[in-house]
Parts: sequence; structure tokens; C-alpha cells
Amino acid sequence: MNKQNLKASNTSSLFVSIIFSVLVVSVLQIFADLLRSNQYLLILAGFLSSLIFVFALVISGVLCKSMGWKVNWFFIIFCFIVGNTIAITIDGIAMTTCTLFSFVELYLLYNLSKKVY
Repeated sequence: MNKQNLKASNTSSLFVSIIFSVLVVSVLQIFADLLRSNQYLLILAGFLSSLIFVFALVISGVLCKSMGWKVNWFFIIFCFIVGNTIAITIDGIAMTTCTLFSFVELYLLYNLSKKVY
């Protein structure tokens, strides 16, 4: 597969990540009481919060690239804290599952970036 086919433009990645992160945070806050009602829904809340981590990582990556910086551990930890902060507003179990899902997603993003770049 051609590597150029997998790349999106920086501005489209930035705007899609911003829109999806606002959408996911809104859904989590609107349905917070419902998500607290069931253990499986708490796991879903943790997964959705881990998506916030991924979207924040994409946003910081695009902004760093536009300024000529490289994404380092500081940005990864900051995005991790953002995702877990959103998750803790739901419940502690959501934060724990957000942490686990975030580690898996970070591993998958790392492998994907090695293949694409």
C-alpha cells in the first residue's frame, strides 16, 4: 500500500479531532448519570474517555508539527491527564478503564506511526 494514501492533511486532522473531542466530552457529560448506572456503561465511559486521549494527542501532534517541534513524553503525559480528568468526572472505574484503553491505543498509534512514517 502506498504510504501517501494513508496520510491526511494537518488541518483536516486538527478540525476532525477537535470536533470529535467536543462531541465525546458532550456525550459523556450529558449521559453521566446513565453511564454511572451500570458497570458495562462505566467501561464504555472509560473507552470514550480514552478516545479523548487520542484526539488530544492528534491535536498536540498537529500543533507541534506546525511549530517545528516533535511530540515528546511531556505532550503524551499531558494528553493522558486530559483523558483521565474527563473520565474521573464520571467515576473511578471509568478512569481506570480509560488508563488501560489509553495504553493500548498509545501502543497501536506507535505501531501505526512506524508503518506510515
